[in-house]
Order: sequence, then structure tokens, then C-alpha cells
Amino acid sequence: MGETLPATLSTLPARLLVLPHRSLSRAGLWLFLALQGMAMAAFAGLAAWRGNVFAPWFAVLDWCVVACVLSRVWRRSAAGEVIALGVSGLEVTRMDGSAPPVRFHPYWVRAELRPGRHFGWASRLLLRSHGREVEVGKFLNEAERAVLARQLDELLAQARLDGSVSADGQG
Repeated sequence: MGETLPATLSTLPARLLVLPHRSLSRAGLWLFLALQGMAMAAFAGLAAWRGNVFAPWFAVLDWCVVACVLSRVWRRSAAGEVIALGVSGLEVTRMDGSAPPVRFHPYWVRAELRPGRHFGWASRLLLRSHGREVEVGKFLNEAERAVLARQLDELLAQARLDGSVSADGQG
């Protein structure tokens, strides 16, 4: 799922690094594509030897499509979120830059874990304050999303209990 920096939840400021699952390294991706290409070349060569002259061209086209799609999925799997919480504010930043950072005051923001709309759909973890909301951890599984919700609740409670945070935003 990710990690909390610092490791203890009792100190502020805190940063949560939330990352999607990525079990394949860059070298592993290239190794897989090389092995896949060799297998495709072997079967395309066998098919061409048996009379299908289009098989090698199809194999090259197929390998290019597979390599393009897997590379794109691998690059997108690096796009996580950074949730930074201090006594002055909570900020959610997407690592891929797809959206501008969202800032909330820690006294007013609430973490809400909503169930899925239909049976079997994933829940949603929302950070909400004054009619604004942002979804975090949508790429996590249910258990990891619940753990993240508990961590956020603990961090927000700590920020609210800290004497330097007040309801009007004045320190």
C-alpha cells in the first residue's frame, strides 16, 4: 500500500505515501517482453514454414501492441498519492500530476469510507470538508483502504488535539 513518514503516528507533520501494487521491475518487464518475443518468433517461424506467410508480420504487430500496452500499464502503476498533514493543513498531491494539489484545514476535514454503490463494488475513501471532497487510494484493495482510513483518522485526531490548531485556522 504505502508507508507513513515518519514511522510513528504521534508526531506531526506526517506524510503518507500511497502507491499502487507494482510487482514487476523495469528489468523484469523487459525480460518478459524479450521472452514473449522469442516465443512469438518461434511460433510465427513455425507457421511461416508451414505456409502462413503472414504469421511473422502478425507476430511483430502483436508484439508491438503487447509491449506498448504493458509499458503504459507499468508507467501508470507508479502514479500514487502523497498525503501530507501538518498543523497548518492537509494536502493531497497526485504523483502523476493529473490534478492540482488539494488542500484542507485539518480541523474541518473528515475521512469517510463509503461502501460501494452496488454489491461487489469497491468502497471509496473520501476526504471531505465544506462541500469539497477528494477520493484517495482508489487503486487499493478493500483491506488496505480501511487501514488507510484508520491511519488518516488517527492523524487528523492528533492534528485536532494539537494545541496549535484551532477551528478558525489561527495558530
